[in-house]
Amino acid sequence: MKNGNEIQVADYDLGPEQEINLREYWEKIRRRKGTVLSVTLGVFILGAFWTFIQKPVYTAKSTLLIEKEPNILSFDQVLQIESGRDDYYETQFKLLSSRGLAESVVDRLKLYENPEFVGKPGKRKKPIDPTDYVFREGLVGGFLGRLSIKPVRLTRLVEVSFSAGDPKLAAECANELAAAFIDLNINIKYAATEQATTFLSEQIKGLQSEIEQKGKQLQGFEAEANIVALSDNETTVIDRLSQLNKALTEAQIDRSDKEATWNGLKNVGPDYVPEAINNPLIQRLREDYVRLKREFQKMEERFQPDYPELQRTKVEMESARKSLDDETQNLVKGAYSEYQTALNRERSLETEFNEQKSAAFKMNSSAVLYNGLKVEIQNKKTLLDSLLRRESETGVEARLKGLRTSNVRVVDRARVPVRPSSPNKRRNLMLALILGLGGGIGLAFLFDFLDNSVKTSEDVERYAGLPTLGVVPKFSLEGANKAYSYGRRLKGKREPKQLEAGTGEAVEAGAAPSGEGSADVSAGAAVPFVAAVETAEAHRAIELVPHYFPNSRLAESYRSIRTALLLSSADHPVKTIVVTSALPGEGKTASTANLAVTLAQSGKTVVLVDADLRRPRQHRLFKVKNTFGLTTYLTDSVPIKDVIKSTEIPNLFLINAGPIPPNPAELLGSEKMTRFIKMMGEECDYMLFDLPPMLEISDALVLGAKVDGVVLVVWGDKTSREALKKAREKLDMLKVRTLGVIINNVTLPHHGAYYYKDSYHSYHRS
Repeated sequence: MKNGNEIQVADYDLGPEQEINLREYWEKIRRRKGTVLSVTLGVFILGAFWTFIQKPVYTAKSTLLIEKEPNILSFDQVLQIESGRDDYYETQFKLLSSRGLAESVVDRLKLYENPEFVGKPGKRKKPIDPTDYVFREGLVGGFLGRLSIKPVRLTRLVEVSFSAGDPKLAAECANELAAAFIDLNINIKYAATEQATTFLSEQIKGLQSEIEQKGKQLQGFEAEANIVALSDNETTVIDRLSQLNKALTEAQIDRSDKEATWNGLKNVGPDYVPEAINNPLIQRLREDYVRLKREFQKMEERFQPDYPELQRTKVEMESARKSLDDETQNLVKGAYSEYQTALNRERSLETEFNEQKSAAFKMNSSAVLYNGLKVEIQNKKTLLDSLLRRESETGVEARLKGLRTSNVRVVDRARVPVRPSSPNKRRNLMLALILGLGGGIGLAFLFDFLDNSVKTSEDVERYAGLPTLGVVPKFSLEGANKAYSYGRRLKGKREPKQLEAGTGEAVEAGAAPSGEGSADVSAGAAVPFVAAVETAEAHRAIELVPHYFPNSRLAESYRSIRTALLLSSADHPVKTIVVTSALPGEGKTASTANLAVTLAQSGKTVVLVDADLRRPRQHRLFKVKNTFGLTTYLTDSVPIKDVIKSTEIPNLFLINAGPIPPNPAELLGSEKMTRFIKMMGEECDYMLFDLPPMLEISDALVLGAKVDGVVLVVWGDKTSREALKKAREKLDMLKVRTLGVIINNVTLPHHGAYYYKDSYHSYHRS
């Protein structure tokens, strides 16, 4: 620095920011547009074919309202529906899609006779047996496969959908399923009440029979003994007998209550226990279970299944559920234990009563027997009244089943659908189009990833570490047509044929003058249109396009390469240049000739040497005889002036290859060749050598060590990256100076030539 301070450079580099180049992606897709269109069209056709061959399916939908059951009646010891559980609605949804409910609908609608479920009669392999287990399982499975249960979020509504080919059948199945579900709900609700009512009826009948029998005994005893009823306090035996009879009656009432309670509990699950809601321990266990379940559901949405806290909560929830189930079973067991205790007490009192009654008989006291029998009858009547009252209560609740009162109601019955629900043709076609387009683009990117050819200057820099001198476009010479037509186009004349790059064939376009005397045509001069036509017909060699079509894009590309070549060696000017390629057929002969033309057009003296001593072509381009040439000079004592030939292009001279020798590499590596290069380098401004491909033949490597630099030519989308890399390695191994790479036959947009294309024509218009 000017102030003498030193700057310490950091020992790390900042990597370039990765930017998404959308244009690069678009170019990849455009290059593989055939693949994209083929895959898209194929998938779309397959999707359309599959859509249109599908049979239409109709979906009918009904809506149910499921309320939590309220406690309308106060028969807590008979039945009380628990309505405070969080899993209540999940249970109802499972019941709606249960196999038992589906089987009942199948039987109600006789779907085992419906052709849509069992096929047409002519296609059945064997007769249908509705009782066959395998057949019924398949039928129920098919029914459930068409069924869809969807709860409406944040409501107590649930949508029941059923799909079938027959729209009427779809509506019937959806409505019948709703009706069967309501029946199932009613049956579950009143099952325990019906059992209790049946038990009480049997007890009442037995008790009435006993009272009737005791009454007959009392009447018979009264008539036989001819006694008058005594008071209860006449004797100790009568008092004792009265107390025992009263206690026995209370024990029988208590036993009957306990037995009725146990009968109402023994056939129901823990979720429908009558006293469960009033049991503090069960209430607390239920609250713990509901709390843990909510915590588990919240954690399950946030964490993975193996999360320790989630596993711990799950274990606690299952433990709480087990404790709740155990306490429920303990409640049932407690009811049974109380019933057994009451039964044992009744039997004990009955035994004691019988013993006391026997004592009274032993005392031969007819009054005691009479009063005891009378009290027994009265107590049994009291018990009968209690049982009748209980039967009346349970009977009222049981009769509610006949009214079909339920907490499930049908909000909307399923209607016969008018339009099919599937296939959705528009959606399927759009999906097929999107899938096909996505697959085509993905396949295009895959092919591009697998393609290891050199396409852009970035590829050259990445895989060979060499600069790109320029690119040669892959399009016809429409630029020549446009450039000259802006001058003097003759009205009413047919457009001539233009030359297409890399082929030498003529297609419709403008042309430039040719032949002798054409060298004075400058890059911007306007020429008669007819002369351009004659030139295009006379010269079909695309290699000399900078001379014949100086205003074409192709010519401009070679002028850009010339400029880049000269600027790339500004510090160490080059005069002798070898032009070669890695593999055959990459356009190195055309590139050498056109580069020589552009150098000559800049006013410099250029000597083009055809050093391809195996397959020479430069003499054909410049229309000279290949009799005397480079090999003649190197092998015979022929003066140098005899092998240098002038061309129709000012300042450009050609040394053709001459006869093909048996030892080209030895000739190119000879001392005479070294002197020839030094001598000609003093006589001209630039020397260009056209040499064969270097990976197959070593001529370019032999001569490359004698010149100032080597230019490599690669064919875009054809030359492999490995070939370019090996060519660079060979040049580095022999320490040959590489000036850069020319990418031939490429599409300009790959290299950002949109701007170049537009601005080039805008410049000529101006």
